[in-house]
Amino acid sequence: MKRVDRLRIRHDDEIAREMETATGQAVYWRRLDAACDESPLIELLEESLQLEGDVIECGVYRGSTTRLMARRMRDRAPSKRLFACDSFEGFPQDRILDADLGPFRFRFKIRRKFRHASDVPERLIAFFDAYGVNGHVVKGFFSDTLPRMPLRRYCFIFIDCDIYESHLDCLNLLYDQLVPGGIVVFDDYAEPKWPGASRAVDAYFADQPVKPERIDGGRKPLWFVRKPQAEEEVGLAPLRMTA
Repeated sequence: MKRVDRLRIRHDDEIAREMETATGQAVYWRRLDAACDESPLIELLEESLQLEGDVIECGVYRGSTTRLMARRMRDRAPSKRLFACDSFEGFPQDRILDADLGPFRFRFKIRRKFRHASDVPERLIAFFDAYGVNGHVVKGFFSDTLPRMPLRRYCFIFIDCDIYESHLDCLNLLYDQLVPGGIVVFDDYAEPKWPGASRAVDAYFADQPVKPERIDGGRKPLWFVRKPQAEEEVGLAPLRMTA
């Protein structure tokens, strides 16, 4: 296990201990609120929460972004559901393509990443329960789990899944369910260490009227697409909604 993974697990252990008391929970809740105020991702989320539909995150790893989104959703849109989707065991080993490789980005190294998260689903469920968040953990590879999820409307999609095939899985299965005006954010777009992300996003939107836009202000730029409102007028077949 790499040092960065050990540090992240240790940090999550500290949060778990803090949340054992009501005072600790209140302190952590306030700390999350302050972090939300500084996040361009949360700025886009808040804008989207005014629309109909739920929120889905594809690529959770240790759940730091999940907790931020949950914090703001509990205050601004408590009835909306937050779906946190991840294998929690790394990448599907046979779906790392040449498109994902680059300088110092070897296949065998990518295969080792993000495998140390088997404890995260239980931690997130405890977090959702402690703060009354309408959150749901969806465990498994996107190609398996997303097709089995009932069709619904989403106002916000956060894609942080690094590799080419996973990006296309998410876009092919979820973008049609994004409401007009809704936003999909790509954490790894234009990120040199994940070349497959940009290649997949550019391929998907190559023949569409929108292209990724950039927003600054956080630890790194974020790229997003806002679904055109005009799609309401082109005769899209209505989705069968779930309760």
